[in-house]
Amino acid sequence: MGDARVSVCIPAYEAAEFIDRTLGCARAQTQEDIRILVSVDSSTDATEELSRVHADADDRVAVFPQPERMGWAGNVNFLLDRADTPYAFLYFHDDLIEPAYCEALTGALGERPDAATAHCDVGHFGGSDKVVGGHPFEGSPAVRLIDFTTYRPKPSLLRAMLRMDRAGHLRLRTGAAGIWANRPFQMEMIAAGPALHVPQTLYSRWDQREGGLTDAWLELPFEELLAGLRANAEAGTEVVDGLESPPEERAAALFALGVHSTLRLRRAEAHYGVPTVHPPETLSHHFRDLHPPPSLDQLPAELHERCLGDWRRLRKQTRRRESAAGS
Repeated sequence: MGDARVSVCIPAYEAAEFIDRTLGCARAQTQEDIRILVSVDSSTDATEELSRVHADADDRVAVFPQPERMGWAGNVNFLLDRADTPYAFLYFHDDLIEPAYCEALTGALGERPDAATAHCDVGHFGGSDKVVGGHPFEGSPAVRLIDFTTYRPKPSLLRAMLRMDRAGHLRLRTGAAGIWANRPFQMEMIAAGPALHVPQTLYSRWDQREGGLTDAWLELPFEELLAGLRANAEAGTEVVDGLESPPEERAAALFALGVHSTLRLRRAEAHYGVPTVHPPETLSHHFRDLHPPPSLDQLPAELHERCLGDWRRLRKQTRRRESAAGS
């Protein structure tokens, strides 16, 4: 459709079990001026054939079979390269969206030309039955990024609607950075502009699905996972360096990122039971002196306390890990 306003980007792989339901939700959107792009990443099952059934019935659906395996990041980027509409979002192959998803989120963005993204609350099904609420990220780029880094539970910005003239240039990192590449991608989304929150549960994700991507990462050898954490940390520091914020705010953002990244490293060490306690600079030389900068005192009180709380938690976990390693 030449006049489409939204690109629905569906990266699919070995999805025959659920792709019919996924495409049914996409085609049922109350906002009808959409394009539905399905990239089938070299699958051995009937994902392509089932997707083509929908394409035959609805000319808004386009199917792109990939002759060689691209990996999840490459598959996502392939779709983003072809999203030439004012808005676009990633709709993962085993998730569900409500009929009003597109209309509600593009409507919110239409009222805020300065915003880069809009996200909703996200329900979970399968492994858990919960709703993870969203959260608006406003203020300067650095303040938005600190808020995102320290906020829990994290909203699923990866499932947000993108305003393409502000965030359409963003792509997932590949290679080692493809492991949890969603983290630097979401940081770049935050840097691109305010992130709006639509307080409705319009998206649901299949949690802890056997064969799901994020669980598979935790089965990789520790050194491979560590390489991914390093790549993500370096990508994050690049985002901070590029922020259009005062230097003191960037220093606070780098501190928050260093603490957050090292906490993830501590969790990985515990998960794998590795005896080594890696210092923060294992992830990036920018984290060598990981102490609260004076500029932390200039942050809003809630962000200041979150940053210090994470830092205290990291120190406690590090002491616990060092004690266990020395026993």
